[in-house]
Amino acid sequence: MVEGLTVWFEENQRSLPWRSSYDPYHVWISEVMLQQTQVETVVPYFERWMAALPSVSALAEADEQTVLNLWAGLGYYSRARNLMAAAKLIESDHNGSLPADYEALRSLPGIGQYTAGAILSIAFNKAYPVVDGNVRRVLSRVYGWEEDSPKRLWDAAAMLVQRAKPRLINQAIMELGATVCSFKAPRCLVCPIQVECVAYKTGKRLEIPPVKKRPETVRIQLFAVLQAHNGRHLMKLSRGLWEFPMFSELPAGTLTRAGSCRHTITHHRLEVQVYNGTLENMNGFQWQEFSGVPVSSLTRKILAAGK
Repeated sequence: MVEGLTVWFEENQRSLPWRSSYDPYHVWISEVMLQQTQVETVVPYFERWMAALPSVSALAEADEQTVLNLWAGLGYYSRARNLMAAAKLIESDHNGSLPADYEALRSLPGIGQYTAGAILSIAFNKAYPVVDGNVRRVLSRVYGWEEDSPKRLWDAAAMLVQRAKPRLINQAIMELGATVCSFKAPRCLVCPIQVECVAYKTGKRLEIPPVKKRPETVRIQLFAVLQAHNGRHLMKLSRGLWEFPMFSELPAGTLTRAGSCRHTITHHRLEVQVYNGTLENMNGFQWQEFSGVPVSSLTRKILAAGK
């Protein structure tokens, strides 16, 4: 299985900017960006990030507004703040270079078991396993595991990474899961390890791995107000991002409904009614130029809905 996977990967891997040199900084940033985010979405963000912040030192010296502006739209903004904090520690404690040591990496903000393994295996070619959603799906189907066992998955991944170049085998499994062994429509006929796959042989490829039960969706109704003056909008700063006034009930003021938008954050479904006009109480807000500050994708949706 190992040889077939690595050969397949070398011949079929997608051309991605962080694979051009396997620079540790590039691998780290890409892996963090790829958490909860599709590759196609990440590529332009990664390229803009590297153009603005090409090194650990540049990231360590950057101000929060710059970093969040580059991150805006990727969501889960604690990831960006952890990158900033980790960069400062790398600069002060590791001479500006990501350490090639597991415990040292794990001590940095935002780097857990998976990210440490990805950096060590992909950037430094060290034999550390990785288990993400793609790896879980591929290994569960290959071995026919119908019940989840995180320990079993990590143990299996650890065995595989000992039998091939860590950089190649880890990426090969993840790439296979992303492009061939998909969740709903696996392309088994072009899979390089089809003959070894228990799920394929038993016809259970759509039943394995077991579907994780998702939390029930929580619907939240909000009211957003777009108030503009001389090319600026009434906004407030919240955790480094600028946002329009939002309320759980329609506020007092001279307001006209302009539209609506929806936004999902984990299992929370936001239904936002958007109004144009003037708030009666503007305390806590200030005038800000929208184009010059970091904003979330929700804030962009609200602006679009209000036009």
